[in-house]
Amino acid sequence: MQTPLNHMGGNALNDTTQSRGLERTPERDEVLRRIGRNVVNFQMVEAMLKHLNATASVHGPASQLAERLEAQRTAVHRRTMGELAGRMVTHVLQAPPEHQTPDEISEPWVGFHFSVETDAQFIDQHDQEMRALVDARNDLIHHFLPRWNSAVDGDAEAALAYLDAQRDETLRMLDRLKGWVTTMDEGRKQLAAFLASPEGERQMELGFLQGSHLVAMLGEIALKTARPDGWAYLTTALNLIRSKAPDELEDLQKRYGHQNLKGILLAAEYFDVMDEALPNGGSRTVYRINDRYTLQIGQGDAPDQMSAAKALPVVNQIENSCPASGR
Repeated sequence: MQTPLNHMGGNALNDTTQSRGLERTPERDEVLRRIGRNVVNFQMVEAMLKHLNATASVHGPASQLAERLEAQRTAVHRRTMGELAGRMVTHVLQAPPEHQTPDEISEPWVGFHFSVETDAQFIDQHDQEMRALVDARNDLIHHFLPRWNSAVDGDAEAALAYLDAQRDETLRMLDRLKGWVTTMDEGRKQLAAFLASPEGERQMELGFLQGSHLVAMLGEIALKTARPDGWAYLTTALNLIRSKAPDELEDLQKRYGHQNLKGILLAAEYFDVMDEALPNGGSRTVYRINDRYTLQIGQGDAPDQMSAAKALPVVNQIENSCPASGR
């Protein structure tokens, strides 16, 4: 910032001079008006900092998202303007570590993060300008009026120049913050609209199913028990899961909306499923992993072919993604 914001120039104002009342004049009234204007501008900056800090990032189970967001607003409300300015640099201008979803979840997990992609030079510049603005706000609120009242004749000309320079810097910062707030809020609206749409609901349910322990186990079994042609028997998967992790087979309809493992395989969109004819006239279901699914099997000491019940593999979703949410 080029214009100093912590003084009014020269030695016209003296902090140690005995404060005395001043008669009202048009010039002095204008100084007081501009003080009020600047206070309002600073409050607008602080409100935007609170909004960015409280809502730029939120993650959690879908049913708890509103509660978590309100808790963040409450926590941010108690922070000073300086704390808010510093936190915004680390949480919005610098990308935070990737958020990790818990291994075990019982409902869809939703996340939103907004950040500004920029370089280190701009981050440093913004940080310095924001710190100067915080100092200017503190000077106006705590020190300016006593200095001005104690000055000889309450130097209106110097005070007005000081207040106008302060306003100009504040408006520049307001324009910057408004741009970020507008972009972030639009991204959140788009995400909310998508999640409320039929396709959004389908994607939420699909994501929950694809990230489940049961689907991970089906994937590992398909890899470890596949025939030379790449297909695995569904009956093998059913027997292994029933033996090693029977709880995974309970209440499939209630938990996943499907009555059996074949329905799970078809709905997950990670598997090719086929019914093979048998010589006796019957049929059997076989399945294999398709190119939308990748699996990293946990390394264990046991050499047996069924380790999915002992260690949850890491499942990477390849194409099942929602529209960008502001990052």
